[in-house]
This record gives sequence, C-alpha cells and structure tokens, in this order.
Amino acid sequence: MAPRVSMETLAKAAYWYYVQDLSQKEVARRLGTSQSNVSRLMRSAREHGVVTFDISYPIHRELDLEDELRSAFEEFGVRDVVVSQAFSDTQAPAESQAGVLSLARSGAEWIQDNVVDHDTLALFWGTTVKAMVDVARFDRRIDAHVVQLAGEWSVDPGLSGHNLVRDLADKMGGRYSYFNAPAVAASAEEADALLSTPEVTRSLEFARQANVAFLGIGSFPTDTTRTFLDLAGATKAEVSEAKKKKVVGQFAGRFYDANGEQVDLAIHQRLVSLDLADVRRIPTIATIAHGKGKTAAVRAAIHGGLIDVLIVDPDLGRSLLT
Repeated sequence: MAPRVSMETLAKAAYWYYVQDLSQKEVARRLGTSQSNVSRLMRSAREHGVVTFDISYPIHRELDLEDELRSAFEEFGVRDVVVSQAFSDTQAPAESQAGVLSLARSGAEWIQDNVVDHDTLALFWGTTVKAMVDVARFDRRIDAHVVQLAGEWSVDPGLSGHNLVRDLADKMGGRYSYFNAPAVAASAEEADALLSTPEVTRSLEFARQANVAFLGIGSFPTDTTRTFLDLAGATKAEVSEAKKKKVVGQFAGRFYDANGEQVDLAIHQRLVSLDLADVRRIPTIATIAHGKGKTAAVRAAIHGGLIDVLIVDPDLGRSLLT
C-alpha cells in the first residue's frame, strides 16, 4: 500500500506547480520524489479539493470571428474554430509573446475539452505546439496515448519530439511512446532501411492509428519551416526544387502547394514520417498557427482538406477572410 500523503504536501506541490508555474521535474526535486509521482500528487490534490478550478466562459475568445471562419471554411471540412485573445503582431515583443501564450493556452484548453480516455493523440514538433505543451494545465486526468507523427528532428532538448510527447502525457496523466529513429535520413536508401525496421514500423502504425492529431503549420520557406529545413540538412538543390514547384507550406514535415496537395520532392524520400495521405486519414486534425505571415500556408491547408479544427490568433483569423 502506498504511504499516505499529507494535505500539507499536496498543498505545497500544488502551489509550486499551479501558482509558481514550476515544472513537475522541479516540484519532484523539491519534494525528494519522482516526476511521475508529482503527476499522481496533482491528481490527488484535485480529488481531495486542495486544488479547485473556476472556469469562466468565454475565456479570452473572439467568438464572432470564430463564427465567420467556421462559416467560410466549413465547405472544406473545418468543423471547429478557436480564436484566441487579441494581441497584434505589430505590438511590442512582450505583447506579441503574450499573444503566442494566449494561443497556446487556447490549444491546451481544446485538448482538455476534446481528448478523452483511450484516445491516441499524435503530435508533430513546432514552436507553438511546444508552447502549448509548456503552458498546458489539466483539471482532470486524460488517459490518452500520446505519440509522434515522425522521428526525432534534433538532439537539442528544446526541439525534441520525445520531450514533447512525454511532457504532455505526463501533464495529462496518460501514456506516451517514443519514435526512436531520426526524422530525416542522409539518403533515400537509408530512409528505406529505417522504414523497414520493426521499431519504426511500430511507431508509424501508432501514428496511423491516432484518432486526434495536433500540429502546427510552417510557411515556406520562413519561420519554423526554415528551422525544419536546417534540421533536415536540406541541400540548396532540395530547397530550390521546392521553390520551383511552388511549395507554400509544411505540414507534419511534408511540403504542399497552394491546393494543399503534397508536392513530389526529393527531400520527401529522406523522411521517416507519415505522408499527407496518411495524415488526412486521422479523424480529427487540430492545427494551431500564429501570425499573418502564415496566411497562405494555412489557407492552402484548409483548401486541401488538412484541417478539421483551426486554432489561430485574431490577426491570422482576419487575414484568412480577406
């Protein structure tokens, strides 16, 4: 039988986690326990009434704009729209960052409201997705399986898909599986060899069986897509080919055109990930994006039937309607 935990310990752990916004790792260090035990302490704190939540609705949402976007894009399969609190990209950096955090919280709230026990939730790395995981706080346990849509992009912990699925699953109280392979191989032959291994086959099957995907959109060739290309070791010839074939965006590591169709590119032959045909088969694809600079990429993804749930900031939302 597990030792009884005092209410004082629950209160301290909850204060550090929810009020001081410390990571579960740091709370575990202060309590002299494991990170996984902190997740159980948070659940126990909620069950014993040490932590309660007072949720007011609507929460910093642009409901009229949501309705306009839903009406404009429902013919393309967009079922739901979330528009976060208004912060303009033209404002000071601190206010622009506040806009990203507001959007990230909206994404986390969508997950809490829509992901349920026994779901498989697939993630793909992106800066806004990472921000969502960082700020996410859940007031209920969600026993979901969190998986990766592709292999690892980088040894940098800040860009790690492993960290992304582990941290979100830990906060949800669910399970996770790593994709233990690089997302990009040095050659097409090396990629084929990786794709034939049992572990990669298993990871790709987890991703294919996901019933919810949550990912960002990259605008080619800037922003996170530039980071993506750098991490992929894209050659000048590969980037030039993408430009020549009029790529406008990147989705789950795959490049697409203005119609939202995957473009036949040499770099795709080196990827260890689902292609867009596989991604489209996932029943619910939630996409989070920030900034007017992503208008063309997001609009193309919508027209290509890649988005079921659109989560955006007001500037991008209004730009999509023009």
